[in-house]
Amino acid sequence: MTGYDVYQGSSLIGSTASTSYTVTSLTPSTTYSFSVRAKDAAGNVSSSSNTVSVTTLAGSTVSYCSASANNTADERIGNVKFGSINNTSTGTAGYENFTSVSTNVTRGTAYAISVTPVWTSTVYSEAYAVYIDYNGDGDFTDSGELAWSKTGSTTSPATGSITIPSTATIGSTRMRVMMQYSSVPSSSCGTYTYGQVEDYTLNIVSSGRNETGIKDLITDIKLYPNPVKDILYISNTKAEDYKIFDMGGKLINSGKLERGSVNVSNLIKGAYLIQIGETSKRFIKN
Repeated sequence: MTGYDVYQGSSLIGSTASTSYTVTSLTPSTTYSFSVRAKDAAGNVSSSSNTVSVTTLAGSTVSYCSASANNTADERIGNVKFGSINNTSTGTAGYENFTSVSTNVTRGTAYAISVTPVWTSTVYSEAYAVYIDYNGDGDFTDSGELAWSKTGSTTSPATGSITIPSTATIGSTRMRVMMQYSSVPSSSCGTYTYGQVEDYTLNIVSSGRNETGIKDLITDIKLYPNPVKDILYISNTKAEDYKIFDMGGKLINSGKLERGSVNVSNLIKGAYLIQIGETSKRFIKN
């Protein structure tokens, strides 16, 4: 015997050579079923073990401080791009809650950030701050959690880069995008006069490197058909491993591509993210 394949429900989620295995990206207060199959060097696989059901702990509920601008009449945030987030907003409230809009991000990986301002008439100088709660403790005050800032200018869009720390806590967390007239917001909380604040959700996942430590070679992968009913095909990738997450960041399925395809017929209808190597793409299951 060389190890064990670990199944979450009917989905293979990983393998281990030891008698223990750590499962991540689970949702609090949720029941999961697990089973294992032993395998040997010749490729023989045993029948499934008994199934064990476990329920995750409730976990702690985090509550973030409020932040808002008092006046959006002259300028506000028009669009935010980060990972698979590409959100155009038209609301005029000083704070907008877009935590239902999310993207997977990989620890140790750099991502482009783009914020496009909207001016009612006069083009004003705008400054920006993006905060990310990397350790999931409900605030943005820890070292490095001011993830990106840009001093006042009329540049549109304002762009930069954010690298997710290798020490970031795996799971869902919050990203706060702030735009303020002239000067960079001095705090992640409270109110200021002109501009706007928007909150998003990030699903932080593990490194996505293969066992040799070399990054998978990924081009701009493409999914088809999308929406999909049974078989999802993936092109433009040299990676073999995949992971499927729901939009809340919970790992639903994982395994290896079979001739560039994944059978998703067992998924319920809805939106999902598939991670191939270090690239994530959104697809719809019909």
